[in-house]
Amino acid sequence: MKKSLLSKQVIQNFFEGKTTQMQNILIQEWLENPAHRELYFQWLDEWELENPQFTPDVEQGYQRSLYTVQDGGGIPMSPRANAGTLRGRLFAFKWAAAASVALLVGAYLLSDFWLYKQYETGYGEIRTVVLPDSSRVTLNANSVLSIPRFGFGNGAREVRLKGEAEFAVKHTVDHSKFIVRTPDKLEVKVLGTEFIVYSRERGSKVVLSQGSVQLRSLNEVNARPMLMKPGDVATMSMQGRLTLKHSVSLSAHQAWKQRLFMFENTPVSEIAYQISEHFGVNVVVADSTLARRTIGGTFNASDPANVLKVLSDVLNARVTHTPPGGHGAETFVLDSNRL
Repeated sequence: MKKSLLSKQVIQNFFEGKTTQMQNILIQEWLENPAHRELYFQWLDEWELENPQFTPDVEQGYQRSLYTVQDGGGIPMSPRANAGTLRGRLFAFKWAAAASVALLVGAYLLSDFWLYKQYETGYGEIRTVVLPDSSRVTLNANSVLSIPRFGFGNGAREVRLKGEAEFAVKHTVDHSKFIVRTPDKLEVKVLGTEFIVYSRERGSKVVLSQGSVQLRSLNEVNARPMLMKPGDVATMSMQGRLTLKHSVSLSAHQAWKQRLFMFENTPVSEIAYQISEHFGVNVVVADSTLARRTIGGTFNASDPANVLKVLSDVLNARVTHTPPGGHGAETFVLDSNRL
């Protein structure tokens, strides 16, 4: 029943305030699915093209939807007599639809949902995205890129990253800046260049292959920008402290794009951490001496079991595998191969 009612025409009727109360409830349930929300915005874009007299005011509409949620009142599903022009009525109808989403996900989540489009990768997945300005972003596994739904490229181009990604930024004729922001308040600012940004729980990292980059830690008051040149690698600790290294070999930092792990005198404990964050599995190094050993080499990153099998052969160690079950994640234990 829901599938037959929630056709494209029904959603467009919703934009125009022509749906019934029952249809509004079904639409709210339908929007709980992320794939449906993306379809919702696709149909909304098409509807706006067919109604060119409507010009969205994102901030005003967003604040209006927040007021609706905080006030506890109902969602306005029909035009008001004092709406005036057709443009005003269309504005009211569209933001009524946005308010429906607000009631589903809450005022805080609405901000990201309505204002930002998200590109995500699962564990073990790599994905390339072309942005509206023709910049290219390649996402590593377990990463999220958020870009503004409205106004991207009008002035500064700002995106958010959680995880790891390589950016190939397109230089624009108006020299507009491209800014990457991370959850731990690292700001990466460029005009046109190629670089990698890593941002996870243990800190952030920027690897510059071409062009120039300006970094700033927003954790510090009046922080001075740090300039990077090709071959530089900058890291930011969990305390917000930036460190810059020059003339670094970048191959190990870029290997993930070819679905490879490349290690250069890397401790086994660090290798275990990288496998865990890439595949979403637990990797435990049970022997402290084994954890401190370092190795180098290139490993295929297609499957955690295969990586650890090769690693155990190199280290003359053994691997114990526990499949996922109940609330426990898949676990691999690497231990010395004592006789």
